[in-house]
Amino acid sequence: MNQKKCSVTGEYHSVPQVAILVDTATGWGRRVVRGILSYAEKVGPWHVWIRPSGRGDLEELPDSWNGDGIIARISSHEIARFVQQKNIPVVNVSGITVDGFEAPCVTTDYEKVATTAVEHFLDRGFRNFGYVGPVYESFVSRHHHAFEDALSALGHPCVTYPMAKLGPDTDIQTIRRTLRQWVASLPRPIGVFSWGATVGRDVIEACLWEKISVPYDVAVLGGDFDDLLNVASYPALSGVVTPAEQIGYQAAEKLHKTILGESVENETTLLPPVGVEERLSTDVIAVDDPKLAQVVAYIREHAFEQIVVDDILKAVPMSRRILERRFQQAFGRTLLAEIRRVRINRARKLLSETDMQMQDIAEACGYNTYNYLTHIFKRVAGMTPTDYRKQWRINR
Repeated sequence: MNQKKCSVTGEYHSVPQVAILVDTATGWGRRVVRGILSYAEKVGPWHVWIRPSGRGDLEELPDSWNGDGIIARISSHEIARFVQQKNIPVVNVSGITVDGFEAPCVTTDYEKVATTAVEHFLDRGFRNFGYVGPVYESFVSRHHHAFEDALSALGHPCVTYPMAKLGPDTDIQTIRRTLRQWVASLPRPIGVFSWGATVGRDVIEACLWEKISVPYDVAVLGGDFDDLLNVASYPALSGVVTPAEQIGYQAAEKLHKTILGESVENETTLLPPVGVEERLSTDVIAVDDPKLAQVVAYIREHAFEQIVVDDILKAVPMSRRILERRFQQAFGRTLLAEIRRVRINRARKLLSETDMQMQDIAEACGYNTYNYLTHIFKRVAGMTPTDYRKQWRINR
């Protein structure tokens, strides 16, 4: 590999020396690291410095380390000062704003995360909404306000539980009791969006203490999906899948360009979430109308059999006009749109989790041809099935 000199230090390394200062104690951090390593494998070799770490020790690097660049989660002034002292290229992967620190950044688009969460709840018939998180943190506050704004644009209010800041004298039992009182006071059914997996698990635990059914009374959706924490509760926690691997991949790409002497602006690249990883905590349809519940159940079971509205009416006898009107009022979409939504959701799952051929996926989703699946998929998802699969390959 013909490696140029570092544009900042002038040091020559035939193989780039890169430090990764991203915590490995969280699912998000590990996925970011996987994305970085995926890029390094593509263009490498790279010599990567990384150590198992939590968020409290990201600033540690050997004094003797003399590398070409750093990819870091810049979450505080201390970490910002530390990486600046190295006087080498840095790419930030944090959504936290640190005053006075400027560097290329790749992070999650909170507005798109909020929209994804709202759509997930609306698709399940919810009309009451809540948010839980440590909103005293500026980055959590942005996450919270994005969710509120997305709801407000559709005419829906949001009730918020602002988690208290923990300190050495914090009474954990009081904190838990206050959260239980809050969930007990909520209108039901309600969809509650949490800052992350840990907070979402706290909400589920509070509901269990209060004998509140999850997901039938309170459905809980986490702001990220941790492959360990999200399944460490009962019921297991659904989560928005943030593009952590793609963040790492694009951050590594930006750093590599800088090391090679190319110009990279100190701008932030915002990446949308990949989707929702659904578990039991949101696996529900929140409608009081038993006829509509029957319709939704029928569509879920038979959507892949090339059904039409007449098939639904045979299973749930009633006037087509009345059913269409009631369904539209409850879910904000037509029966045909619901069939299409269920089919495309299955297509997303098969594209991301299997290596099935495209024609086989089309048939498994109720479409005769791959071309027709492509037409519908692009209209719903904004990209072709092939492009969607490529995106997921980056994010795995």
